[in-house]
Amino acid sequence: MKLEKGSISGRALIFAVFCFMQGTMLRSAFIVVVTKNDSWAMAFTGLLGSLLLTAIYAALLRRFQEKNLFEINELVFGPVVGKVFSVLYLFFFLSLAALNTHDIGDFVVGYMMQETPLAAIILLFVLICVYAVRKGIANIVRLSTVLCIIAMSAVLINTVLMLNEIQPGFIKPLFQLPLGKYVQGTITVAALPMGEVLAFTMIAPMLGKNKKAGKMMAYGLVLAAVFLGIVLLRDILVLGPMAGVFRLPSYESVRYVKLAGILTRMESLYAVVLIILYVFKVSILLYACVLGLAQLVNFKSYQPLTLICGALVFFYSLFVYKSVMEHADWGATVAPIFSLTFELVLPSAALVAVSIKKTIRLRET
Repeated sequence: MKLEKGSISGRALIFAVFCFMQGTMLRSAFIVVVTKNDSWAMAFTGLLGSLLLTAIYAALLRRFQEKNLFEINELVFGPVVGKVFSVLYLFFFLSLAALNTHDIGDFVVGYMMQETPLAAIILLFVLICVYAVRKGIANIVRLSTVLCIIAMSAVLINTVLMLNEIQPGFIKPLFQLPLGKYVQGTITVAALPMGEVLAFTMIAPMLGKNKKAGKMMAYGLVLAAVFLGIVLLRDILVLGPMAGVFRLPSYESVRYVKLAGILTRMESLYAVVLIILYVFKVSILLYACVLGLAQLVNFKSYQPLTLICGALVFFYSLFVYKSVMEHADWGATVAPIFSLTFELVLPSAALVAVSIKKTIRLRET
């Protein structure tokens, strides 16, 4: 039984993937800490890794038309093992939602509303995401076109206004780090954030035919990688060695914008755009949680579970990590391995199982 009756276009899915990825610009410090002034190149090497992951998702979606990830698990592994895989994915989506929610809460409290309790910011943010999901994920995805234009415009305008602050010498020396650092940086970008496109396997059936989903997700990733590369390069050229020191290099670099003493405080506009993008991203992740949970418990509608999943995200996000420094260290070291377990190992196991079943059927006929 289909729990979501809406439909989306391929173009909307491309822009949705782009907006989903742009929300993670807040966490670009994970990359800069590892690969320093060469971090901009990791956007493109990481893209290659993420396209390999997307190819796995696309292969599964092509074999099971109009089925989402949780439905595919049960078809491939059966009702028992399939549910085990689905529970693992549910935990992953819930973890991503909590991590991103805590990220935006830290950002608002640290840079905009220092006197406001973190729990209050997180609660308000989660309620907005719950409201968005209850209004229908198709409506959220359709808004991605407008959000994409806003995000692109903000990045390009800020970059142009910072041209006088750019120091070309900051990018040198090029590619002088040990090879292991570039491998680590590539894996980090491929897993965080690009591999998180896995969440869109829960939305793909709304295209009508899953065979287009992989291609649309790939286009969205390419577009996101280009802009991520631009942002990282801009931050490095403006901040230099300090880009690896600041917790939020993209936000700090925007603070340099000052045009004739009139156009200042551009970081406020950047902050608003960033919050909107995070609402979009967490809403997608929350929808994946809600829809997946509804299918696991055989509900006829996911609507009653939106507040339950929202509450789980709220409480989980309060203790998902103890400090910003702990999160930064985890993001640069353990997080890629954690994410690839769900983004690579589990989908690959499903694809291998499908191939084995197909081979057995061919031998029997």
